[in-house]
Amino acid sequence: MKKIKYIAILLLGLIACEKDIELAINTQADLMVMYAFVHPDSTLNLHFSKSQSILSLDNYKQVEKGRFRIFINDNFQGTYILPSDTTWSKWPEFDFNAGDKLNITAYELNGDTVKIESYIPNEIPILNLDTLTIRRNVADVGSSLMLKSFMTFQDPQGESNFYQLFVVREGFGTIGDQPYYTRKVIDYEKDDEVFTQGSQSESLLPGLDFQGLFNDEKIGGIKYKLTFEIPKDNMLFDYYEEKIKITIYLYHHTADYYQYFRSIILSDGYEGFYDGLPVFDPIKIHTNVENGLGLVSGMNFDSDSLVFFK
Repeated sequence: MKKIKYIAILLLGLIACEKDIELAINTQADLMVMYAFVHPDSTLNLHFSKSQSILSLDNYKQVEKGRFRIFINDNFQGTYILPSDTTWSKWPEFDFNAGDKLNITAYELNGDTVKIESYIPNEIPILNLDTLTIRRNVADVGSSLMLKSFMTFQDPQGESNFYQLFVVREGFGTIGDQPYYTRKVIDYEKDDEVFTQGSQSESLLPGLDFQGLFNDEKIGGIKYKLTFEIPKDNMLFDYYEEKIKITIYLYHHTADYYQYFRSIILSDGYEGFYDGLPVFDPIKIHTNVENGLGLVSGMNFDSDSLVFFK
C-alpha cells in the first residue's frame, strides 16, 4: 500500500507542475514573392506568388489579377498581365545582354506592390584549364585517383566580384538505335583558399559546403589560378557510354545572389549538416524584393570542357 501511495503523490506532483505556454503565432499579412534569374540570351522566367502562414498546408498562394512593369536600361518595355493559372511565366519577347540593368515593379490589382533592381554581370572568361592526375587520401574513401585541375581567370579591378564554380558530367552513347544520355553535378574537392576565405570563414560551422560559391576578397584585380580536384571515377565509362564530357562553369553573380545563396545554405545546414547539433538562431534569407520576398538577379558564365572517348 505504501508503494501505491508514493506513486499517487508523485503523480500529483507532476500534475501540479503543469503550466500553459502561450505561443505567439505571427499573423503578418501575406507578402508578395518574386523570383527570376536572368542571363544573356535567356528568356525571362518570372515567379510571382504570395507567401503563406507557417500553419498553412499550401506552399504558396496564387496572386489574383497580377501585373508587372519592366524597364531594361531605364527603357520602358511595357506593362503585362501575369497568368492566373501558374506561378511561373515565360516572356520570350525580352532580350538581355551583359551589363543590362533590370527594374521590375509587380503588383496585385488593388493590392500590394513590390519592386526589384538588378543587373546582368559581365562574363569572366576562363583563360586556361590544365589538369594533372594525382593520388590522394580522401576522408571516408581512402587512397583515390583525382584529376587535379587548374583554372585561370582575370578578376576585374576596382569592384567586388562574386563567383561560383560548377562542374557537370555528361555521358553520351546509344542503346540500339536510340541515343543514350546521362548528366550529373560533380561534387569536387574544394581545397583552394577562395572557398574558405573572408566571409565564408566566418561560419560557426567549419566545413559547411557553399557549393563552389566564393568572392574576390583576397584575389581582387589579379589573374588567379584556382585549383580544384575532380574524382577520377567520373571519367569511367558505363556500359552504354561512348563519350564523356566534363564541363567547368565559372559563374559571375551579383552581390544579392551571393548573399541569397549563402543564406539558403546556412539556413538549411546543407543536407542535414545541423542534425544533432544545438539549436541555432534562425537565419534570415536574403531578398532584394522591396516590400516582399524572393530574389531577382542577373548572372553570367563562361565554360570550358574536357572530353574523353571510349
